[in-house]
Amino acid sequence: MFSNATLFLARRYLRAKRSFVSIITVISILGVTVGVVAMIVIGSVMKGFEGEFRKTLIGSEPHILLHPQGGKPVEANATAELLAKVKQQPEVMVASTYALGAMFAEHDGGQSAMRVLGLPEDTAKFYMAKIATHRLDGKLELTPGGVVCPDYLAGQINAHPEDVISVFASSNVTSAVQRFRTASDEQDEKKRHAAYKEIKLHPKEIRLLGVTKTVSAGPYGYASLDTAQQIFGLGTQVHGVLIELKQPGEVKAVIQRFKDAGLIPGGWNESLWTDEGDARLAAMSNERVMMNIVLLIIFVVAAFSVMNTTITVTTQKRREIGVLTALGTRQSQIVGIFVSQAAFVGLLGTLMGLVLSGVVLRFRDEIRMGIAVLNGGSANADSGMFLANIPAQIEPWFIVVTCIGSVLLCLLAALPPAWLAARVDPAVALRD
Repeated sequence: MFSNATLFLARRYLRAKRSFVSIITVISILGVTVGVVAMIVIGSVMKGFEGEFRKTLIGSEPHILLHPQGGKPVEANATAELLAKVKQQPEVMVASTYALGAMFAEHDGGQSAMRVLGLPEDTAKFYMAKIATHRLDGKLELTPGGVVCPDYLAGQINAHPEDVISVFASSNVTSAVQRFRTASDEQDEKKRHAAYKEIKLHPKEIRLLGVTKTVSAGPYGYASLDTAQQIFGLGTQVHGVLIELKQPGEVKAVIQRFKDAGLIPGGWNESLWTDEGDARLAAMSNERVMMNIVLLIIFVVAAFSVMNTTITVTTQKRREIGVLTALGTRQSQIVGIFVSQAAFVGLLGTLMGLVLSGVVLRFRDEIRMGIAVLNGGSANADSGMFLANIPAQIEPWFIVVTCIGSVLLCLLAALPPAWLAARVDPAVALRD
């Protein structure tokens, strides 16, 4: 019986005397709405950016590279036993030998450098399919005598697919520099000039097959294993074994199982895709945590608006509270009136925030383009760029926790003023 009276009084106190809805009630509801929208939208977008960045790293970096300590190349047949064991592991999708090194390229008067990953035919097809979404121009088919390069290098040497470029290994440059220094120290002029004439870089002519996006596919260039061996002067040698996993996120656990099982030969080391990405992923994760702290502060501010509403109502209704207390109303029932009021504000504000956040996430790219136009930019200025669209990863558990937390904060914010109002002496309240 009294629970109905409690709810009746709670609804009545939310209304202004001369209007249907109190202004301070509207402000409180909007405060909760803004807090919920900020928490859900920003949390989902930050999670989306982290997820897209993780997928980009997994999609462009080799998952595992096994190589002899010091990076010295080995004969390809020396890796046969290791390859056979690795391919039998259920976690492994693809495994093969590889060659990896720095290469200088020259074309049309421009020079630049990149790291080139050489792959055998079968693995090359798999790997090119893996980075197919990052293709910018040309074809991603590693035919002999050709190379796929990142767009930064193609731009620096003004090269396009089907152009023939001159390339040479970094070891050739290092050797030429050493010979130049030796020649410079020669005191005899004739011998010095003769030594200068012997300095040659021995470039090779290869065809540019395709171009990838550096910002998403990374700075790697790609070539067939035979082509890479020729460029780096390896003969039949390779640098190690490349492994692609079915579950790249478990790479650390997989490599530990390989070590425990004795699959990795003594004197060999491993390079994981997480070696390059962990620091950046950790930075993004820390940024998301800090953003959640900021959003929590926004939530607390919204809760204070609910507390302000409760304080205002308890002050305005001080005499009525005194009358209720004099008539025998228990303190818990007085508290219930104002907590019910806060529950109404919290539930309505949370529901509105949930609906509005869904709308914002649904039209987030259109909103971004609208803001760009209002700021004098073009709506399609970022078209084709990496993450030109705003990513978002919506997690149901996060939304549920946000909504429950919003309502609980409103209830907690209403308790202190409600408890103080319930302790008012009826004689004092009626006298005032």
